[in-house]
Amino acid sequence: MTSELLTEGPGQGTARRARRNQLTRAAQWFAGIEADPYGLVLRAGTEEPNAAEEKLRALGPLHHSTLLDTWVTADRAVAQRILDDPAFDGTGPADETPGGDPLPFRSAVLTLSRAEAAPLAALTAFGGPLLWAEDAACVEKRAGTWSRTLLAGLGERFDLAEDFARRLTGPVLAEQLGLPEAAHETFARLLPDCRYALDGMLCPQTHATALAAEAAESAMDALLADALYESTADTVRAARILALSAAEPTAVLISHAVRDLLAEPGAWQALAADPGGAGAAVERTLRTAPPVRLESRTVRTPVTLAGTELPAGARVSILVAAVNRDPQAAPHAPPFGLPADLHFGLSAHLIEAIARAALRVLAETLPGLRTAGDPVTRLRSPVLRAPARQPVAKNANA
Repeated sequence: MTSELLTEGPGQGTARRARRNQLTRAAQWFAGIEADPYGLVLRAGTEEPNAAEEKLRALGPLHHSTLLDTWVTADRAVAQRILDDPAFDGTGPADETPGGDPLPFRSAVLTLSRAEAAPLAALTAFGGPLLWAEDAACVEKRAGTWSRTLLAGLGERFDLAEDFARRLTGPVLAEQLGLPEAAHETFARLLPDCRYALDGMLCPQTHATALAAEAAESAMDALLADALYESTADTVRAARILALSAAEPTAVLISHAVRDLLAEPGAWQALAADPGGAGAAVERTLRTAPPVRLESRTVRTPVTLAGTELPAGARVSILVAAVNRDPQAAPHAPPFGLPADLHFGLSAHLIEAIARAALRVLAETLPGLRTAGDPVTRLRSPVLRAPARQPVAKNANA
């Protein structure tokens, strides 16, 4: 420990982290100003990132963003290699990163290695020791029931993202984790402050947001340690990872699916006529507007990727949505995303099941659903492109 840390006064550690957080954000903003396409992606305003992603594709299968010192790919084969090769591992920085983590408020819950994730994923599998449901059908049935209950309590106009999709994930996940009813309200109340965790893995959040997220993660840990039926270090950690990696991506997936269906003439009416098509609609959304658009990994041992030698500590980012648009990919390839090697290995099955149920119930219950205003994307959300607002009306007359 350095003498500086030994003599550090109250609040100085937080102030140092806040300065580093601001410097990282400034670097991303400056890279965008300099027309670095990866900088434009991370700058994450309200504009669509597709154009910047295609610029990165045009620069080759693996491009080095010099200003942000990150290797970036939109190539499906290269992306798959990153996920499959043990030379690449968790999202955290290399141990020897000068000056420490450039994202000092990075979620501690979602910072894990593949070796840590694999045994935890077994705990959250269907039929495993943590989940109440034996299979996806069971989750869909319960999520459908919760969806109908929520919709019945909403007025003629509501915010699809905030009033429905985000409110749905709390009770469904609490129930699946077997939490006692007395803990459901607190669990659902903590999730909103955790919604920025995935974006914060690549994009610095505001100081107030980062502090609130840290406090919520700590409170979630205490809640789960007390409320889980079988509370061990592993089950509590697995439940935390599941909650943080499932809640907001599920809400984003539902919101994106509805947004795109309503934007395409006749698409919502077609789904309302055949709600059984909800699964296909979710799969299409995973391909065209995925709830997680960026995946990052750190090189742990030197490796050659796309003909380029990468040293240990190098950072790589996968443009998930662009990978799904790769013209060189095999026809009819499944959607790329929600990879099983890290946190989504614990939650992807729930994300997709809840989204299918929610979309099916929306189509059955609200065949006349329509947009009631322009959707707004949350700022500093390059990973999720999460909605800040998505106003809808239940029918044409509302």
